Amino acid sequence: MSFKKVKPEVVEALKFVQIEQLDGDSKRFFSSIKSGKNLVIYAPINSGKTTTALVSIFNKVNSEYEGSPRVIYLTSTPDNAETIYNKAKIICRKLDITADLAHDKGNMIQQRNDIFDGTEIIIGNPKRVYDLYIQNGINIALLDLFIIDDLDACLTLHKQAEMKRLIESLEKKTQLIFFTNAINNKIQSFIDNIDIQYDFLEASEAI
Repeated sequence: MSFKKVKPEVVEALKFVQIEQLDGDSKRFFSSIKSGKNLVIYAPINSGKTTTALVSIFNKVNSEYEGSPRVIYLTSTPDNAETIYNKAKIICRKLDITADLAHDKGNMIQQRNDIFDGTEIIIGNPKRVYDLYIQNGINIALLDLFIIDDLDACLTLHKQAEMKRLIESLEKKTQLIFFTNAINNKIQSFIDNIDIQYDFLEASEAI
């Protein structure tokens, strides 16, 4: 898919991280995210979930909002968070917006100070983002998107309590996107326990 539904300045910025189109399931996932619905997206590893997430994030948040967080992107490990952050910060520079990294390997005081200075996008792992939130280090009142990548891995690492408490604190207007590489009883139980309305999407390769 050419980026007909993506803002022109975002299209240009995405080229700097070699994202120039969405194909197949990624196209379908992006269209559904753009609709504003809460989604659970089941697709295998390397099926374009992260690319879809980045395009969706920057199409939603491509100008400064007075430094208030508009997106939280959670992934299972600090290393995964850094990988996503390193791509996101390149796009951010082209769009004059800010992303901050918040994970367990970093200094929490410094991370909190960076977020206080103003940021639109926070990328991290569940425990550190939750710890910052309960210390009043993150204002989630204006959040547009709350994304959990590799939900299955986050649950395997026993992070359901932190994720559930964050989700329960969100405003109703915040869109929830859960990407998962697997569907099992643990995932279904987690989703049922947070009591949200959502659509379920499955990659054609996973059918």
